Amino acid sequence: MSKKVSKKSTREHRGFTPGFRVGDEQLMDMLKQTSDWLIVVNRDGTVLSIEHDSNIKPAANVTQWLNQSFLESVTIESKPKIEALLSHDTAELSRWRQVNHPIADEPDLPVRYSACKLDAKHLMLVGQSMGELAQIQQRMMRSQHALETDFARVSQAKVRYQLLFDLSAEALLNIDMRTLKIVDANPAAQRLLGRYIAPLKNNRFPTGFDEDSTDALNTLLKQAQVNGRAEDVAVCTVDNQTSFLASAALVRDRIESVLMVRLSPIGKTARENVETQTTSLFDTVVAKSHDAIVICDWNGQIISANEAFCNMAHLPDTSYAVGKSVDNWLGHSAMDYRLLVNNLKEHGTIPKFTTVVSGEHGTDTDVEISASSIPDPRFPYTLLIMRNVQSRPAALSSEIVVPTAGPPLKELVGRVPLKELVRKSTDLIERMCIESALEMTSDNRASAAEMLGVSRQSLYTKLRRFGIPDQSIGPD
Repeated sequence: MSKKVSKKSTREHRGFTPGFRVGDEQLMDMLKQTSDWLIVVNRDGTVLSIEHDSNIKPAANVTQWLNQSFLESVTIESKPKIEALLSHDTAELSRWRQVNHPIADEPDLPVRYSACKLDAKHLMLVGQSMGELAQIQQRMMRSQHALETDFARVSQAKVRYQLLFDLSAEALLNIDMRTLKIVDANPAAQRLLGRYIAPLKNNRFPTGFDEDSTDALNTLLKQAQVNGRAEDVAVCTVDNQTSFLASAALVRDRIESVLMVRLSPIGKTARENVETQTTSLFDTVVAKSHDAIVICDWNGQIISANEAFCNMAHLPDTSYAVGKSVDNWLGHSAMDYRLLVNNLKEHGTIPKFTTVVSGEHGTDTDVEISASSIPDPRFPYTLLIMRNVQSRPAALSSEIVVPTAGPPLKELVGRVPLKELVRKSTDLIERMCIESALEMTSDNRASAAEMLGVSRQSLYTKLRRFGIPDQSIGPD
């Protein structure tokens, strides 16, 4: 059946209530126009006829309900509601009851029904589809669950931040960017600065530092406001009793923007010595060097890098490298840096290590690395000096000599077929690469296979083919 009344008329008559009598043809037509389902059943619940809105395409095959008990078409928890509808004994519409029709491999079909008596033996069930409402409810439930999950995640992050803020051994201050007043300080800041800044909260920063340090901190805050972060500077309190390394970062949100200042105590060292220590890692000469220079920790995290490295790796600024692993740009794989560090720990310095620097745009640069470790226990860092060797002219030998007994390769030309000559050259190069890899990895077969990009079983096969004895290789 198709609807013939306007949407406004449908909205006006769709909300009929119990007590509405069904007694004439006009009212029956209105029910057909304003209801999605009209089902006629006898007193025992057998379905005699079904009509539904042509605009609704029910997921269930409702024709299967004909001549069957209507109780069998609903879920088990809905059966008491159908029994209550079947017991209705007046021409007035009963109260509405929502039931669910099970659909194979799909969600249940929700419909709410009201019953009215047609005659002594028949009832009519007037149904309204609740599918759209159920979908809206499902979306609301999913949205509510997502909001609750996000709220819990934000709350947990806030708790973790507050714990880290309070438990940090370094002095941390949150400074209002507009007024430069301290809005929050952790207990370490209270212990270290309490006697110089009283009260600590709501007081203007910087306070309690000597004149040079105050100027340096003001410059630090301005740099953080402009660039988002500022490098460490050495500062000293007004009584010259405590020295700090100060850094700042800008933290923005929708409510307010604050500058987070970190003060790391560095002991009662003279100001000149402090500045010497902080600048010795990366002074102006190193920053302007033509060779790429990188300082990183033992895990490969970059502490500092110069402009030459940024140019080699195609980075817009040194800040893009700081805090990231040098593995992102150094070597064909992470194995290169691990091998470099292992040899560095064993020997202390490495005069020459050949690898590549992979740029952000996909281009590789052949480099030679001179590496050394910084012995200061407070700075367990690694210094890497990378020299571009691509522009260096290749020293081509006039002849390739087989490193075993036999004539030079050029003397074989004309006496040995080209196919065999190429095979001998390939075997020679392959053997030299394997021997070099074993030497660089201290005769470790697993590391050598990873460096060469072959499986360990393939490496064993090549070792047997070239006659390289196992005892010279060493254990895995």
